[in-house]
Amino acid sequence: MTIASPSMPEIELAASAPAGDQAHVALVRGTLSSGFPWLLFPAALEQRFLTAQHEIRRQHFLISGLLALLVFNGFLYADYLMVPDAFELAVKLRVGIFTPTALLLLYLFWRSPFFTQSVAPLTVELVCMTAGLVAAVCLAFILSSTVSPYAHLYHVGFMVVIMYGNVVMRLRFWYAVVYSLALTAIHVAGVFMLPGFPERMIVPIMSLVTSTAAFTLTACYVLERDERRRYLMTERERGLIYELSDAQERLRESSRVDDLTTLYNRRHFQEQAQQMWQRAQFDRSAMAILMLDVDHFKKFNDRYGHPAGDTCLKKVAAVIRAAITRHSGLVARYGGEEFIAALPGLNPDQLHALAAEIGQAVEDLGIEHDASTTAAVVTASIGAASCVASPKWTFEKLLNAADEALYHAKHEGRNRAVVQSW
Repeated sequence: MTIASPSMPEIELAASAPAGDQAHVALVRGTLSSGFPWLLFPAALEQRFLTAQHEIRRQHFLISGLLALLVFNGFLYADYLMVPDAFELAVKLRVGIFTPTALLLLYLFWRSPFFTQSVAPLTVELVCMTAGLVAAVCLAFILSSTVSPYAHLYHVGFMVVIMYGNVVMRLRFWYAVVYSLALTAIHVAGVFMLPGFPERMIVPIMSLVTSTAAFTLTACYVLERDERRRYLMTERERGLIYELSDAQERLRESSRVDDLTTLYNRRHFQEQAQQMWQRAQFDRSAMAILMLDVDHFKKFNDRYGHPAGDTCLKKVAAVIRAAITRHSGLVARYGGEEFIAALPGLNPDQLHALAAEIGQAVEDLGIEHDASTTAAVVTASIGAASCVASPKWTFEKLLNAADEALYHAKHEGRNRAVVQSW
């Protein structure tokens, strides 16, 4: 429902939800209902989900990356014990190459606008996945460069790298699948490339690594599924809250608007006009009240019927609204065939001119009224009063003055305007 009075901005707040938001809420509900076993939403919803989670995941990757880097370098002690002949190489790879690169990436994750604002959400997943694979390649290179009799046991290190990506970093599931397959391939290649790998240890070691991949992928799937479901439920709740707020606003609007004429009703007018009066008192400015009564309206209803009477009131209301709106006034239906308007800042000459304009506009509608003893068409009687809002005046006195002016207009023959000014 649109009200054409610019002085009442609260009605404009009752507009319905934008079509895009409505479509989004419908898509959320449909996705919750149908499920998402492949951990993928429809394209538009998927993009919103990834964007909404981007900052959270960036922060998570930053913190867990720092922890993982400490653990990665902590394995230098294991290198010293398990592959002492390749310890120097391990120090170069872990401390000299991998650590500076990782610290640079972590700094970029922390400070660079590219990673904090511009980079696509899935690019962050790709960077983290690549970091884990590089760590695995470092381990494989160390194992390929040693002749230690304990080297085959050191393959359990791949389990740690898998758990890092799938559980600690919590890569998106399909990234985690690729990550796990790649790590398993590196591990298998290392098993068959490592000279002297005990045949009895091939199955146990490979079973440990592949089982770790399978179990952590299961955890990764469940974690992402729950994360996606929480997002959908949160979006659905936001939609419900918006719909409730919108319904409340519409209910509030309908309680203040006259159903027939779409003007404000008497209750709303009294509330808003009192506020206008208080502002006028503060500014010591003028304010006017204009009251209009359709002449012989009961006779009109008796002669033409109530549907015709409703149509007549709608047309009269439109005429009044058009005139009052130009003066930034507030107009309402005050009673059955009675209308009222509050007008700030009008001087007596402007009020006289406006009252005459409205009266003439009603008559110019040319609505036939055979039962009228005033004219052959529908006319109106108008009473108006204005004053400077000084302490000696109250809003009630101004309202009574306008009502008294309307009384005089009726008893002086109708189809006229009586204006009082102080």
